[in-house]
Amino acid sequence: MKILHTSDWHVGRSLHRVPRIDEMRTLLDEVVGVATAENVDAVLVCGDVFEHLSPSAEAEQLVYDALLRLGEEERAVVLIAGNHDHPGRWRALAPLFRRFNIHVVDDLRPPDEGGILRITARDGRERLEVAAVPWVSERRLFNATELMEGGERPYTAYADGMANSIHQLCAGFSPGACHVLAAHLFISGSIPSGTERPLLISDIYAVNPTAIPATVQYAALGHVHRPQEPPGVPNIPCRYSGSLLRIDFGEVGQEKIVNVVDAQPDRPARIRPVRLNSARALRDIHAGLDDLEQHRIEGDDAYLRVFLTCDAPQPGLNDRVREILPNALQVSLVYPEAQETETADVRSKSPRELFSSYLQGRYGSPPDPALVDLFESMLAEPREGAGQQLLWPAMAADPSAVEALEVSEQVAAG
Repeated sequence: MKILHTSDWHVGRSLHRVPRIDEMRTLLDEVVGVATAENVDAVLVCGDVFEHLSPSAEAEQLVYDALLRLGEEERAVVLIAGNHDHPGRWRALAPLFRRFNIHVVDDLRPPDEGGILRITARDGRERLEVAAVPWVSERRLFNATELMEGGERPYTAYADGMANSIHQLCAGFSPGACHVLAAHLFISGSIPSGTERPLLISDIYAVNPTAIPATVQYAALGHVHRPQEPPGVPNIPCRYSGSLLRIDFGEVGQEKIVNVVDAQPDRPARIRPVRLNSARALRDIHAGLDDLEQHRIEGDDAYLRVFLTCDAPQPGLNDRVREILPNALQVSLVYPEAQETETADVRSKSPRELFSSYLQGRYGSPPDPALVDLFESMLAEPREGAGQQLLWPAMAADPSAVEALEVSEQVAAG
């Protein structure tokens, strides 16, 4: 039995307001091409198909077209809902998709009520059983656990509840078939990309590696965006296929893949990652303004995050960077070490020194001592109306004195 494992499409995702629907269309064309070239019997889509719970019509059209093409030539498709997917939306579509050999699982179910999907290979020689575990929130875990246990006892720990539910589900495997787990969850010890939702890959939702039963020949996982083998799963081939595109700059340099899996009954599966070549690159560039030109070529086909070294803020810097590197989506200014050290010493300075430094930096000359004295007096007695009474005479001599009142009020407020 030959299987294609993919997950975390996140169709509808943008990057710094740049839509990526065309990029995703090209990637899904490539995935369909891999399924056809590898002559797979089944495709596992392990959650987070959409970026938003209410996707756009364009995103829906793209996903549904890709699923139908993946299901051509009698290939079976198994799709489980992730935390970004709306279970009710998939539940409504499930009867329609079933007509095209696309099996949608929106919730954790008992083995004989859709929790285990039974698929026959295209040549009729092998049987595949897929235990489907969509995303289960902490709030829904009690219902899911009671469903698998017959409501005998609730669980207070997410990890224990999920492990028990998975073992109960996989106990429904029948002999003589290939046994695969398709799950959208976070295995403890896995390395995130930093582009996932932090709460949902925290200890609250961490599942122990021993939650994967020994009866499983391959565990196809979704939820973590970095392709990897999670640590600690004993003697069971287990993989995150990772996100289909590079979600954000936390995934700079990551290779994007799908996994092709060869499975036979009672034997560990063989996994072969297939690299996706159409995923657009993300790159970091560290340079000064005068050095950006040499990075123009490498920025032609990639989205860029630019760390620009400069002495001080200057008007129009972002525009000047983007004139040279049109694909620069994020520009961050990096100041010399001396300025960083000065910033780090702010807490050691008195309010008088801070205000003097502020005025000198703004106007380019040492401030009038009388103005600094005025600032200190207002800071010492920030009574309502007192600052204004002191300020009117000072403004006649120096209109910038109004800043003394504003800054003193901010300092007094903490």
